[in-house]
Amino acid sequence: MNKITGCTILSFLFCIVARSQSIIILEVTNLKSDNGVCRACLFNNQASYEGKTSKPFQCISGLIKAQNAKMKFSNISSGTYAIFVYHDANNNNKMDRNFIGIPKEGYGASKNNLPYASAPAFNENQFTIDNKTQVMLPVRIRNL
Repeated sequence: MNKITGCTILSFLFCIVARSQSIIILEVTNLKSDNGVCRACLFNNQASYEGKTSKPFQCISGLIKAQNAKMKFSNISSGTYAIFVYHDANNNNKMDRNFIGIPKEGYGASKNNLPYASAPAFNENQFTIDNKTQVMLPVRIRNL
């Protein structure tokens, strides 16, 4: 009887947590070609966004069709996030750069705030999510 009660309570709590999660849908445009994949990483703090600590909160990839990609982050808790997107044209699972560090593949960010002389910043691209919401973010890739 105790096992059944415990399982019932755990199932109920799981349902409550699952229902409070949100979804982020990315609509990525201006990819240079249909080669490779489009990759996006979701960050929940500035330090991880800048690569100083830990890994991204969640990363996904999507197929490219007609130089566009549509991707979805699922099971996202309420909070503040920023997304970095890049076109992995050669599908090597990294953003290629030239010898001085300039990206050779297109890139973008959640709010499309892309400075010309530096990488996109967390603060300029952050957004907030509430529980049980669906957020649509259009991301335009910058190709250098």
